[in-house]
Amino acid sequence: MVRKPLIPNIPLVSALVVALLFGAMPCVSAQTHAQEPTARADDSPAPAAPTRSRGGAAVSDDGFSRQVISSAESDYVLSPGDIVELSIFHEPDLASHSSIARDGTVQLPLLREVKLAGMTVRDARDMLAKLYGQKYLVNPQVYLNVVQFAQRKFTIMGQVGKPGSYDLQGGQTIDLLEAIGMAGGFTRIADRGRVLIRRKTSNGGSEILKANVKRMTEGKLEVLQVKPGDVITVGESWY
Repeated sequence: MVRKPLIPNIPLVSALVVALLFGAMPCVSAQTHAQEPTARADDSPAPAAPTRSRGGAAVSDDGFSRQVISSAESDYVLSPGDIVELSIFHEPDLASHSSIARDGTVQLPLLREVKLAGMTVRDARDMLAKLYGQKYLVNPQVYLNVVQFAQRKFTIMGQVGKPGSYDLQGGQTIDLLEAIGMAGGFTRIADRGRVLIRRKTSNGGSEILKANVKRMTEGKLEVLQVKPGDVITVGESWY
């Protein structure tokens, strides 16, 4: 008996080859993804050095106090009784903590006696940097801070709701209208057109200022600023 030669089923073989090829592709893809490098931990940015607060300055972990002064404080006018702190970058031996004397001067390392009263914090800082740079240091970075303000008060008397003395906190500044508001406002019989302000002068004397608060309220006159030591008197209206 003659047997027929075995002829492979071509369509069946092709289907098996295609199945084997497509079945192997997920494995190859998985291996490819597994071989992709992951991001190294050292490629991430280093965290910023932490800082902490001390007094009016920011302090980094290197231990150096970096001054943070608001614009309002930089414009504060120094006066006797204020306690100021001086520091110079990279010069710890020149740091000082001093009170401004009655004559407006303060004792500082190397410079000895320097007058600061009457100057803004910004101007005083610039002046000290110039003085230290002239004789002692190269391009000094000077930091000046008011760590305690002198006691600052004004007094208001006469026809207001709550006459008495009032504190000005820190570098706070107020105008005459605000001062009258703090004192409870005018009474019913107050003379708003004639308010007297007695103010100390730089030579130790005093001067009398006359203010028409009624016209200030109407915007017809510039409102006066109240200064520490002012004595404000609101008179009584005669009609």
